[in-house]
Amino acid sequence: MKHINELLGFVVLTSPLWLIVLLLILGTGIAVKVSMRFRTTAVKVVVGLGVVALFLIVPFADEIAGRIYFSHLCATEAGIKVYHTVELPAEYWDSAGKPKFYDERNGNFTLKGYRVDYASGTYTFFPRIEKAGYKRLDETGRVLGEVTDFLYWGGWIRRNFSPHNTATGCKDRREHSRNLVRQIFKN
Repeated sequence: MKHINELLGFVVLTSPLWLIVLLLILGTGIAVKVSMRFRTTAVKVVVGLGVVALFLIVPFADEIAGRIYFSHLCATEAGIKVYHTVELPAEYWDSAGKPKFYDERNGNFTLKGYRVDYASGTYTFFPRIEKAGYKRLDETGRVLGEVTDFLYWGGWIRRNFSPHNTATGCKDRREHSRNLVRQIFKN
């Protein structure tokens, strides 16, 4: 039974590779059948290669296009935006200049009169990209700053055949949180 479980684990972990091999075999078979309908060798080769390329490119096109668009969003729209800064007296800072009201290790923020609004949702359905982030507001509801991140879930092969489908984010969110607090609240 142990060997069967190991074999099944191997099949599950390598399923995208098996899909590529299956598509290559299927595409080659169809390419041979389609190219036989033409008379000249040059046309047969071009049509055959075109059919094989079609079988290998189309299933992965959404992964390629999605990755390009995700990289564009990370470069242009993701990150930290500070709209207003708040100067706090010396009692809110320790001797090293770090805020007493913010624990950088776990993200606990204890300064009264300020809150965080989190938001996340689908940004684009195809490719599947989600927009996630939060805004730091004061007691009047004025937005002091915000962090925007995008999550990319991959193409349909990655989403449907990968045993551990996790999203890829633009950057480390904890680092964004630390930087946002440092940029909004000044000593």
